[in-house]
This record gives sequence, structure tokens and C-alpha cells, in this order.
Amino acid sequence: MQNYYQLFGVPDFAPQEEIQKAFNKRYADLFTSGSPLANIPHLKELKDAFDILADPASRAEYDARLRAFLQDLEIQYGKAVDALAAGQYDEAIALLKDCLKINPREPEFYETIGLAYQLADRPDEAIKFFQQGLQLNVRNPVFHRYLGDIYRARHDDDKADTHFLDAAEGFKEILKVDPKNYQAMEQLADTYAKMHWYEEALEVLEKLIEQHPYKADYHRDLGGVLYELDRLEESEIHLLEALRNSPGDSSSLLYLGLVYFKRRLLTLAIQTLGESLASKPDQPEVVSLVEKIREIQGEVGRTVEEIIYDASPDAMVEGLVKWYNAETGIGVLTCPEYAEVLLHFSALKPQDQETLSKGDAVRFGVVKDKVGPVAVQIERIDLAKDGDTLPGVIIRFDPKRKIGVIKTTTDREIVFPFSSLTQDLLEKLELNMEVLFETKSTLGISDEPIEQAINIRPRKKKGGKKPPAPPPPDGK
Repeated sequence: MQNYYQLFGVPDFAPQEEIQKAFNKRYADLFTSGSPLANIPHLKELKDAFDILADPASRAEYDARLRAFLQDLEIQYGKAVDALAAGQYDEAIALLKDCLKINPREPEFYETIGLAYQLADRPDEAIKFFQQGLQLNVRNPVFHRYLGDIYRARHDDDKADTHFLDAAEGFKEILKVDPKNYQAMEQLADTYAKMHWYEEALEVLEKLIEQHPYKADYHRDLGGVLYELDRLEESEIHLLEALRNSPGDSSSLLYLGLVYFKRRLLTLAIQTLGESLASKPDQPEVVSLVEKIREIQGEVGRTVEEIIYDASPDAMVEGLVKWYNAETGIGVLTCPEYAEVLLHFSALKPQDQETLSKGDAVRFGVVKDKVGPVAVQIERIDLAKDGDTLPGVIIRFDPKRKIGVIKTTTDREIVFPFSSLTQDLLEKLELNMEVLFETKSTLGISDEPIEQAINIRPRKKKGGKKPPAPPPPDGK
């Protein structure tokens, strides 16, 4: 049975006004394009269909027959979809071909049979049906996305990108009309990701999560995009959120395992990828990756990143930065307890990862491992804020070398440069002068920590000026 509504390009059972407009446009297009004589059969078909739909009685009879026809066709199509979901691709294809024989103008049938061929690993047939679907509905971006997938798998990136671009434009057009169409947003984000336009995909997925904050798929996809952008900590957060809402999801576990592997958290990577395999065993590439990680782990043991990620310090100490390379993120700390402690940027606060430099005072934990002591929970010490004020006496100084020594009340001798003296103190500097000061540690020539006095100023004696002596008694 022919569907006259599809002939006019309007929805089934559309209002008469919409049919009239569509008929006028189609009739005019056929009459003015190509050869009028060649289009006579099409013009007649169009006119006959319009006459049936224009007459209320004939339309009522036609609509009743069409509803029964569509109901039977829907049952047939439902069986095809069920077969496809069950992995019975040949059966699904046979049922869908019957659907197309009955109604060759339904784009959804072309989409589904193309998908069935694609899943059956018959890409040439899939391409044929997707392209036929495009001929029926040129503006349908879904067909472009499917075609892009096939050409990407064939490493034909030029054709793939062409279709992906067309798909993206199509989904964007849909969103102009309906900005909250979440299905179009999902498809657009997926298309951007397949084009490796991760920043654009990120923007769309963030909007989706604003609308649906607890949807696991969105957090999983966003976690995947953040992984590709090398924003691993953020990726971990969203993937864990996806697993909270959908425990055991193999794709989320896979991406999370990749995040841990990229961060060199080998034990967690093996564990998480193993959970992904338990949820979905047929992942040979994941099996190979787990074997590779086990080999690495056998060679290097526990990585520095693992030590820092799950830090249980053996001791908390204070010391200095011996050296640090911000580009590599590696350095060495020193303290009285340990001559050298490995510094890895992941143990630093984000604001210190680019600014830490040699000689900076730090407080940190030490984990003893077979690779040596490793610094964890590193915190830069602000001496101006945390340094204690101490009293002392200047016991010697050398104006030529501009250096001196202060002796504390506990008999410690601390060196100071003249640059640490206030101006008024510098002008009247003398031995045995009482002063107040703070200390800081710095590295000497041999890279050993040296304590140095800073912010030196005169110490004011308590009690202020002495009161004047009382006058002598009268008569004396």
C-alpha cells in the first residue's frame, strides 16, 4: 500500500492545509523541472493521491486502511529490531527487506538495515542502504554519522570527515530549532568526539550534564573526552560518577583503567581493567593491555605515582628543595633526616607545580620504598608567615664582607647578611647589641641546608625609660 503522506513529504495524517501546501509545491517543482512530458506520470500520481486526500469520505476510508497497514508494518519492524538486539543479524536483515518492499519510503528502515549490515561486518551493504536513506532525507544527519563511522574504520579519513562534518551541521540545525533536544546533543557530542574535536564535544557534554546531572552515559562520555584531553584527574571524577550511577559499566571501567594506566597507577589500572573484563569478557585488546601492564609492574614494582596516590607517610619532616625541574616535574628535597628525597610533581599542590624552585622551604611526608625515600603531601612553607621571632645578641660582624653572627638565648650561632638589617640598625650597629629576628633555611655551596637570620631589628627593652630619681629630702 502506498503512503500518500510520504509522497507529499508530510507527516502521516497531516492536516489538509499542510497537504495542500505540499501538493502545490511538489506539483510546481515537477511541472517546471526537467522535461514536462517525462514528468507526466509523476504529476498524475501526485494529482490522484491529492484527490483522494482532498475528499473527506475517500480520505476517511484511505486513512482507515493506512492505519491497519502501518500497524501490521510496525509489528514486522518490531520483530526486526528484536532480532537485531539479539544479534540475529541475518534474520533482522530479511525482515527489514520485507518492510522496505512494503514501504520503500521510510528512512528509519534504511537506517536500521544499514546498522544491521554494519554490525554484521558487511560495510559495503551498509553504505548502500545509508546512502539510499540519504536520498530520501538529505538533511538527516544520522546517515552521515553512520557513513563516517564506516569510512573511519576503513581509514578513509577524507570521506569520514566529510560525512562527520555534514552530520555535525545537521545536528546543529536541529538544535537551532530545538535547543534542548538532548538526542541531537548526544549525537553532536559523539560526532565531535569521532572527529577528534574534543573541546567541542566537551562543551556539548557539559550542557547535557547540566540538564541531566545523574545520567551515567554523559559522565562516562565526558570522562572519555577529558581523558583524550589529558585532563586525567577530572576524567577520573566523571568516570567514578558514571560508575556510581551505573555500577559495573564496562565502558566506564575501561576508560577509568586507561586513566589509571596513564597516571602510572599500575595496580589500580590492572584492577579496574579486570573489572571491565568481568563485566564484558569479549575485549581482547583489554586483555593484551592488562598483560602489558603486568609486565611493566614486574619490572618497576610500585611506581612513584602509586606511592603518592595512596600515601601513608613513614614520617613528616621539614626541609628544602635541593633542585626541581618544572618541565619534567622531577626534583630532590633535602632535610636533616634524609640527604635526598625524590620529589614528583604529583605530590605538589597545583599552584606550586610551576613555581617551586631551589632553596624553597617545604614540609612533606616521606615514604620509604625500594626506589628510595619518596616525598608525599608536599607543602611549601611561608617563612614570613610561619617563622618564629627569636631574640639574640650580635657577637661579631665584618663590615667589609657585610656579614655577621647572632647568638641566640640557647647559644646557637646564626649567620646574617647586612641586607637583613633594618636601616636604623645598620647605622648604629655594634657588638653585644640585642636584636629580634626570624630565620630561614637556604642551601649552601655544598647543597647542605644553612640557617640564616632575616628581618633583624633592634630589640626594645621592656619597661621603657627609667623614671627620674626622687628629689633629695629637704635640708639635705
